[in-house]
Amino acid sequence: MLKIYHAKNTRSVRIVWLCEELGIPYDLKTLNFSPDDLQSKAYLAVHPLGKVPSIDDDGLILNESGAIAQYLLAKHGKGRLEPKPGTVDHGKYLYWFHFAEATFMVPLGNIAQHSFIRPEDKRIPQVAAEAVESAKKMLGVLEQELAGKDFICGKDFTAADIMLGYSLLLCKMFGLLTGEYPNTGAYFARLAARPAFQKATA
Repeated sequence: MLKIYHAKNTRSVRIVWLCEELGIPYDLKTLNFSPDDLQSKAYLAVHPLGKVPSIDDDGLILNESGAIAQYLLAKHGKGRLEPKPGTVDHGKYLYWFHFAEATFMVPLGNIAQHSFIRPEDKRIPQVAAEAVESAKKMLGVLEQELAGKDFICGKDFTAADIMLGYSLLLCKMFGLLTGEYPNTGAYFARLAARPAFQKATA
């Protein structure tokens, strides 16, 4: 059975959520978000950087939430949760799928590091402040894109919503998802109401 290495409120939420949406059976290996678990000898053998998520699928170990999601969609999706490959809609889907991690998570990661995760004497307030401004710009882009849409690619829920939904979960936790972004707030509420999201974030 597919093993998912998971820690609460981390990118591994995306993988649990995807498996719940697709009905993929999995064995959840829950870790504490601490060096004791993530930097343990046993876990470093799975992920040499000590990060989550990782999966072990019958001996295939993969890291990186986007890569894992694309692998699971190719293996189990049967065309679900993504537009037909090679179409314009698929191109737009890929953009938002990768925007969520490659672009949006950069400032969110800096906010987390310099506001919560690092010891206080290792935090740089200016980095956190600049990251907040960058994240707000990205929320502004999403706010325009989501006007008149239920989901990021239109009326249909896709895996791009899963990737973005985790980024917006962090925005919510960091107090960034304010009334200034009504379309984005309503979008996140739709995502958060999904049973698969609720299972992944429990």
